[in-house]
Amino acid sequence: MLLLYIFLITIAALPLCITANRMLRANSIKKKGIHTNAIVRDIRTVRYSKGGLVDHITLEYKDRATGQPYNGKATASHQKFKIGDNMSVAYLPNNPSKYAIDNKGAYWAILIFSIVLFAFVIFAVFKINEMTEAQNF
Repeated sequence: MLLLYIFLITIAALPLCITANRMLRANSIKKKGIHTNAIVRDIRTVRYSKGGLVDHITLEYKDRATGQPYNGKATASHQKFKIGDNMSVAYLPNNPSKYAIDNKGAYWAILIFSIVLFAFVIFAVFKINEMTEAQNF
């Protein structure tokens, strides 16, 4: 039974760890990286089942040292950007294909959901363990 508890807690911790890792990586790129403007090259609108619309954006930014163009992708609310608009991007000087978009609060909703999910699973495992111990007596 202990292995099942460990498995459940590990599965619940995965989204939390992945989100935290992405947040830390993006913050690191923003701090250490070179900030430049990217140009919106393509916009593809996606409709979700509940009727909401989101734009998947293709960006192009240039390495300041070599002038070589690089492509990036982002997601934004519907019609927030138009083709040709500028968007702030930071990229690593030694690896310009690694970039982060300067957006505020992109991961916070996912992080909060992951924390709530993790707390719920910890509570559920505690209650399941309580119930199984009560049945053994």
